Amino acid sequence: MNNMMKNTLFGLFVIGAVAALGKAFFWGESVTNYGTYTPWGLWVGLYILLVGTAAGAVWVGIYTAWASGGINRLTTLSLATAGLSLAFGLAFIGLDLGKPIKGITIFLNPSFSSKLAWASWLYAGFFGCLAGYFLTKSKQTFLYLCGLFAVGFLAAEGLFFGTMVARQLWYSWLTPLSFVTSALAAGTALVTVIGLVVDKTLMAEEGIRLPRVLLYSLVAHMGVEAVHLIAGLSGDNGALVRNLWTAWPFWGLFLIAGVILPGSLLLKGYNRLSLLPAILIFLGLAAYKYSFVRYGFSAEPLAGLANAFQHSRLSLSYAPSLVEWVVAIGLLAGLFWVAGVMLPKLLARIEA
Repeated sequence: MNNMMKNTLFGLFVIGAVAALGKAFFWGESVTNYGTYTPWGLWVGLYILLVGTAAGAVWVGIYTAWASGGINRLTTLSLATAGLSLAFGLAFIGLDLGKPIKGITIFLNPSFSSKLAWASWLYAGFFGCLAGYFLTKSKQTFLYLCGLFAVGFLAAEGLFFGTMVARQLWYSWLTPLSFVTSALAAGTALVTVIGLVVDKTLMAEEGIRLPRVLLYSLVAHMGVEAVHLIAGLSGDNGALVRNLWTAWPFWGLFLIAGVILPGSLLLKGYNRLSLLPAILIFLGLAAYKYSFVRYGFSAEPLAGLANAFQHSRLSLSYAPSLVEWVVAIGLLAGLFWVAGVMLPKLLARIEA
């Protein structure tokens, strides 16, 4: 990563962080476009994207260790990528909750009937195992423990959405499965992007299989989405599924820019050391997660409710506000800035 790119990412990160602090401690919900009928939006979409990406990156690390017969630099890069992804994902959900400092209460007074409480404990356990991987010599043990915790917190997230009866777009056994397939694709994509930014030689030597893994995981995810489409259109929530598939973030940014274009490049054996397919897939999956969250709220809880009362916050429409966009772009830039600045030093230290 050249200095100009580092400075640009850092500048965006600072701007996003300032906006995030302003929202968290001064402005509150007044700078978001949430409403009574659409309480979640862009930040929750990015949260579930990055949580899944973290799980997928861990599994990439396990796969590279297995394929090469032992832990290597790409394994370590994958684990570091997973940690960064989860940390920034939790930053997004902390902002969305409104009072991030109070999030500590989920550990002090947990409700063990809550899937999100379990997810929070699993996040903490994952970070503990990640520390064990980097700070001890028992790397293989902690690598597999990280993988188990990743399965746990991704399952908790998938089941949280998939068992939500009030939201028919999400209420399906396919939802947890889609979390797994999208995690594999997003994790592989982010490891590829960060690996190529940090050390192209490493990717040429140890990441030669990742384009194929990326393609297969993308195909698997589209298979799940195709089944979801068919099942949805033949069921009671056909209107919700149509709303999702006809929304431009879904068909334009996800299906065309995030699936068809990079999938075609990978099928044609596009340059294995190119960032383009992986970047497109990662951004496409971001649009997919945003659409998943946004259009889950596109139906009225009760028929006619949106017309019963008139207020800007009593509406089914939603588009991210300027502050939401600034924070989202800034924190994602921060993820890549930290990766570009810190990971080369981490890899060099481990090799030494």
